[in-house]
Amino acid sequence: MGSLSCLIARQGAKLPASWQAAARRRLRRVSRLRSRSAAALRSLRETFTLPAPFPSDMEHRFLVDYGHRFAPFRRAAALLALLILLVFAVFDYFLFRQVDGFPLAQVWLCRAVICAVLLHCVLKSLTAAFCNDRTAHATLLSGVAVVVAGELLMIALVPPSIAFNGYFVALCMATFYLFGFLHLRARPVMLAGLATLGAVIATHGALLGTGRGGLLPEVGYGILFLANMVAIGLGMSIKLERNARRQFQQECELSQMNARLGRRNAQLADEKEENQIKAQALIRLKDEQRSQALRASQETARFLAAAAHDLRQPMFGLGLALEAMQRALDSGDTGEAKRLTVLSIRSARTMATTFNAVLDLSRLESGFVAPDLSHFDINDLLREAVAELGSFAQSRGVALHARMPVAPIVVVSDRQMLSRIVRNLVSNGIKYARHDGARGAFVLIGAVRLQTRIRIDVMDNGIGIPAQQWHRVFEPFVQLDNAERDREKGLGLGLSIVSAMVALLPEHRLEFKSAVGLGTRFSIDVPRGVGMAGTDPAPAGDPAVADLHGLYVLVVEDDCLVRTAMEALLGQWGMLVDTAAGIAEARTLAAGLERVPDLIITDFRLPDGATAADVLDILLPACGDGDRCPPVLAVTGEVEAAMASLAGRTVAVLSKPVHPERLKAAIAQAVSQASTSPVEVSRCVE
Repeated sequence: MGSLSCLIARQGAKLPASWQAAARRRLRRVSRLRSRSAAALRSLRETFTLPAPFPSDMEHRFLVDYGHRFAPFRRAAALLALLILLVFAVFDYFLFRQVDGFPLAQVWLCRAVICAVLLHCVLKSLTAAFCNDRTAHATLLSGVAVVVAGELLMIALVPPSIAFNGYFVALCMATFYLFGFLHLRARPVMLAGLATLGAVIATHGALLGTGRGGLLPEVGYGILFLANMVAIGLGMSIKLERNARRQFQQECELSQMNARLGRRNAQLADEKEENQIKAQALIRLKDEQRSQALRASQETARFLAAAAHDLRQPMFGLGLALEAMQRALDSGDTGEAKRLTVLSIRSARTMATTFNAVLDLSRLESGFVAPDLSHFDINDLLREAVAELGSFAQSRGVALHARMPVAPIVVVSDRQMLSRIVRNLVSNGIKYARHDGARGAFVLIGAVRLQTRIRIDVMDNGIGIPAQQWHRVFEPFVQLDNAERDREKGLGLGLSIVSAMVALLPEHRLEFKSAVGLGTRFSIDVPRGVGMAGTDPAPAGDPAVADLHGLYVLVVEDDCLVRTAMEALLGQWGMLVDTAAGIAEARTLAAGLERVPDLIITDFRLPDGATAADVLDILLPACGDGDRCPPVLAVTGEVEAAMASLAGRTVAVLSKPVHPERLKAAIAQAVSQASTSPVEVSRCVE
């Protein structure tokens, strides 16, 4: 066909158009014929190709499934074959009556043997072992073999005239059962069919030399008929097994998909349950956060209400004292005016103390304060606390004792924080001292070495704390024995500040024991230090006695009242003062300087977004005297922000509001340090 196509292509211009069209139609018909023939050959090859077995494990499962699936059909086929053979026995009797020389006894003997074997097959099919495919094949093929052998024997016994119509048909019926009703696999069926065909041919060959002249007169036709039946039956068996295998494979795939789907459903169910648990946990967390926020809001409201109450009283007293002082001055009563001045100062100091305590507690609880850890001797710190609070204890009639080992005890902590913790605890013990005991009122402070830690104890023989009130000890503005809010007993913030500081210090622990009428012991566990890295400087002595006369100070403060009051106070201390309200005035002040200032005092936060850093960038270049620059005090309510912004500069930071004596001490300390060696930004000890 390829050469014909080439010829048409070469001769296309020479042949008429009708011839060319006819040739193309012929080529298309030939192509379709070849395609159909190839498809038919593929189909024929597929029809007579035995199905390939599955892998061993899957093949075993297939045989188990195959045996169980077709066991009922095989039982019915065996029983039907037995009934048909019994019917053929009646047929034998009628032939015996009609045909002379019919060997009824021999034929019935063959029938009896065949029926006995088939009865055994029927009984065997009723057992559980018959569901095993290999057992079923062995049982049924043995029955088919006996039937074929018996039929061949009966064909050889009966007269040739009735052998084909009467008994060869029964042999063909056995092949019907073999290929159809028994549902056997293709390979055993093929072998059984070929064995049957071979047995017929062999029997015919064996009988050729006898007087019978062969198996039967129509042997050629019979063998051809039987061969066609074997071929057709084999094709049917192959198709049935292939369909069964395909169905089993699909069921396996479906089972695997169902298993995967089941696992996925279980996974989804687990994920759903997990998501529900997470959602419930999230809901509980949100509820808890909402409750915590509500409690925090309520605590803040109570805190502000208590702070407002504690501020309202001295503010009210200050207002009355100032009004009375104004009237006394108007009337010329200077003695009364001086007395009212002292009262006003006391009220102002009470307000400042309350403000400082509230601000300190807020700062500590805000999380912006970071401890500055160092190694130092705790004995020095305790001696300083006793020296500082000795006069206060003496004024209250309280004996203050200290018990410490002679050898240094090195700890690692924030010295300023730990000093304030100890001072607050000692001050608290002094305020609540009990004087009616046999030993009188006393407070004992000491340090105890433990295996890996140091314990600081502050003990008193005061009124004690009832057990039902222990949970309230560290709450702000809580004073268990001060219902009248006596300011002489403090504000109720000291222990709250102590608790907040201990919470910030790593590896520090605070606990207390108390009994009503016996007193209280507060204990602070502090980690041991590894050695003395150096000696921290002791707090400066009383700088109030320092001579500040003649110092030249620049003050930058945007608040008019604070600026005016500070200028007046510094002037009363004998200092020369120039002030500026902001960056513009500071720039003007720097341009007109005639003397290098001894000190710069500035607020941190100024108008128009300016800060103390901007002030120093303007003033320090104008104030520089070689390598020496004046010391700087930053007075602000934003201590942490100021220290972060002014890091690297020689600045001391004071927290507003600041007591006048504290301001005077800070000025003296700053001027004194500037005359020796300047230090970087630091927070003044409160």
